[in-house]
Amino acid sequence: MGGIHQSHETAKYYTYERMGEIYQLLKPDILCVETEQKYVEDGSFRGTPYDFINFLIPLAQKEQTPIYGIDWWDNEQGEKWQELQRKAYNDTTLNQEINFIGGFFSLFNGYFKNKDFKEINSSYITRLWKAKSEFKYHIFNHYPEYAFITDFENERNDHIVENILKVIAENSGKNILIAIGIDHKYYIEDKLEENGVIVYQVEELEQFAE
Repeated sequence: MGGIHQSHETAKYYTYERMGEIYQLLKPDILCVETEQKYVEDGSFRGTPYDFINFLIPLAQKEQTPIYGIDWWDNEQGEKWQELQRKAYNDTTLNQEINFIGGFFSLFNGYFKNKDFKEINSSYITRLWKAKSEFKYHIFNHYPEYAFITDFENERNDHIVENILKVIAENSGKNILIAIGIDHKYYIEDKLEENGVIVYQVEELEQFAE
């Protein structure tokens, strides 16, 4: 389940409440969510995106569904990543490329306002998001100063995949719902499938609602 974070607030259909409805429809055995495991264990869910903490986590807790935090973060590297992003997006030598990437985001946000879960989480949108990210990485990798942005994002995604694979190994045969920001979705799906994990697309989810 790809979340669109703050964009849920302006969405006509894919609202925070809608995410809760989808969770109840799917009735997963396990919920993996974009937060660090230590914040699941201490019950704070610190740093968890609002779209997940607002409905999904309370529903899982109410139904006593096991929750696993799958995110990874390093404060020092994260601060460097944030600073480099700010610098790159204000770098006048990258104006055309940054505006192009920004245009992608604007188009996505406009599309998301009037579309529901199935459209936003479709394989077509996931592939488009992958193309956007790969273009961004292509640009940043041409500038040694900004290559760290790509390295850090890929490292984070790799840790997320590793954490998910651990959950799968510990819960064989269980249906696992992964609630993650849509920016991570394509990478995680690709890596899980490379590892032989069955990843269900939105067109295949009706079987879980029976």
